[in-house]
Amino acid sequence: MNDRQSLSRIRNALLSDIVFQYKQGFYFIYLLISFVYLLILSQLPLEYANIALPVIVFSDPSVLGLFFIGGILLLEKEQGIIQTLSVTPLKTHEYLISKLISLCVISMMAVLLITFLSSASEVNYLLLLVGVILTSVFFTLIGIMIATKSRHLNAFFVKMIPWMIVLVSPCALIVLFPDELILSVFPSIASLRMVYGAYNGISNLEVFVSGGVLIVSNLLLFGKAKAMFEKHMIYGGR
Repeated sequence: MNDRQSLSRIRNALLSDIVFQYKQGFYFIYLLISFVYLLILSQLPLEYANIALPVIVFSDPSVLGLFFIGGILLLEKEQGIIQTLSVTPLKTHEYLISKLISLCVISMMAVLLITFLSSASEVNYLLLLVGVILTSVFFTLIGIMIATKSRHLNAFFVKMIPWMIVLVSPCALIVLFPDELILSVFPSIASLRMVYGAYNGISNLEVFVSGGVLIVSNLLLFGKAKAMFEKHMIYGGR
């Protein structure tokens, strides 16, 4: 019974989040961004486009998760919505799960649109969607943690920049050492490996290691993000 009630609350929160994001123009913005990406890809030679496409797909949920979640949380905090969670049936983890799923939906829609219209061949769509979901969740959880310690949107963006540098810069190592599986201990590299592998092939071992790193990282981050969210946003501790 409790599980059914929890699923019902998550479903209702998810529908509310999707409607909110639609009204705020998130879907329209990402439709435009997707076509900009497609325009860029169409101007590249095929050999470069095959590399650029997975990089774009990797960066899309990364930027989406980090960028939009800060705006969403800080806007809801300003409107007093978050503070009321302590007196509503909706649990903190249910609220956060709804946010994660709703942003994953936008990421998946954008990624599938870009992939279909780019005429990419021999795409492993199952691996692509799993990689995009795990990537989106990872960066959205980082965004939640940053937002909980930010008083306003400008502060969030200032704090987000060094996080992006720290998280994404290790991906340069994969260019220098493409066959070093140990590099997948970096979640950003694990994400890039999975997305790149969906278009260009990847071994089962790489999928297992990269996917495992992301799943463990996301589970650990979810617990940390939940604790920080409750402390700094719901109960107002600083």
